[in-house]
Amino acid sequence: MRTTVKVLAASVFAVLGLAAGATPALAAAPAPFCESGASQFYCDASSAGTTTWSITWYSGSVGTFTTAGSTLFATCPASNLGHPVRASYSYFDGSTTQYSGTTQFICRSGPWL
Repeated sequence: MRTTVKVLAASVFAVLGLAAGATPALAAAPAPFCESGASQFYCDASSAGTTTWSITWYSGSVGTFTTAGSTLFATCPASNLGHPVRASYSYFDGSTTQYSGTTQFICRSGPWL
């Protein structure tokens, strides 16, 4: 009986993707290039068409932006100046949604670097 329960539980976890050691899909697209200055930031993706950006602020909150092309230009919230920010993106390549790696940059109030 115990063996039947263990096999049944393992089958359910495998179907749901909850098996121990399961890992998320690897990023298919490279991480974006980002830089910051003058309290703004710019990120460039290796994508075509509509790009959805995920920006994780220093506080841990996440902002989602959608752009018509591969670049994002936005303002750093004042509470994030001088702090690290993480950026990633996704886009649909015609058959599947591609997800990028993540990059990190500092929101800067000073000159662009």
